[in-house]
This record gives sequence, structure tokens and C-alpha cells, in this order.
Amino acid sequence: MIVASRPGAEGVRLVLESEEAMLLAELADQVDSVLLLGTPDDPAVGRLLPNAYPDDAEAEAEYSRYTRGGLRDGKRQAAQIVRDATRNEQGHPTIEVVLDEVEAWSWLTFLTDLRLILSERVGLGENGEPEDDDERDDYLRAAYEWAGFVQGSMLEVLDPMEA
Repeated sequence: MIVASRPGAEGVRLVLESEEAMLLAELADQVDSVLLLGTPDDPAVGRLLPNAYPDDAEAEAEYSRYTRGGLRDGKRQAAQIVRDATRNEQGHPTIEVVLDEVEAWSWLTFLTDLRLILSERVGLGENGEPEDDDERDDYLRAAYEWAGFVQGSMLEVLDPMEA
């Protein structure tokens, strides 16, 4: 994967191997499934849509009524933007994705959501380390780390002063 700024414009240009594009599209489908079908007792859903008032059921119900649907829709839209951008219907070995700043921030939202889900599935603590010594799914851990690399690279391009 190559991540660079677009010459003369704000935004991001990504060059993805076809396998990377396919992986991102598949992961976007999985994030969307968690958002659409996940139950409130799923820890990954809890990470994506945390309770604002965990000690006050009435306030939490009110908060959820007004915000939960919009938050869920925004996260699903971000996953859809990634899915649309990574379509490789021509079967090219690489695809170039050019994102304006708004689209790039949607990708960053998706990557954050993806990493939250993967951290729950792999059993990572808040510091990114395993919570126990159990061997977890190496594929999910690799996806978690790769998504972090993509996210960090995009942030460096979007705000080089912060890097």
C-alpha cells in the first residue's frame, strides 16, 4: 500500500494491491454487519456505540433514542464509502483511490470502527496488548495492526504537522 497526498490538493491518494482492496471491502462488509445485526450485549457493539450514561437507565434510553440511529448510520455510511472505493470490477493488479478530505475522514472513521471491533474479537486491552496469554486469531491481529498502519499513514498525509 502506498499512501500519499494528492499533488496540489488536500486529501489522500492510496494505491492498493488488489488483495488489499478486496480485504478492505470484506472488512467493510463485516463492520457493516456488526452495526446492522449486532446485539447490545455484543462487546464490539458496546465499543462502537458506548453507553453515555451507564449508571442512569432513563438518561441512557433518552440519549439512545435521539443519537444511536444517527451514529449507527454514520458509521455504516463510512463503511459503504470504503466498499465503494475498493471495488475492483476490472480485476486490475492495483487500484488507485483518490479521496478528498471529507472522504478521507470517512475512511478514518471506518478504520477506527474496524480496529475497535477487532480489538474486542482478538481480546486486546485498551493499550493494544492481549488481556491474557491465550493465543488468539493471528489473522485478526494482523488485520488490526494493518488497519492501524493505514490509519496512521493517512493521518500523516492529512496533517503532516502532527506527524
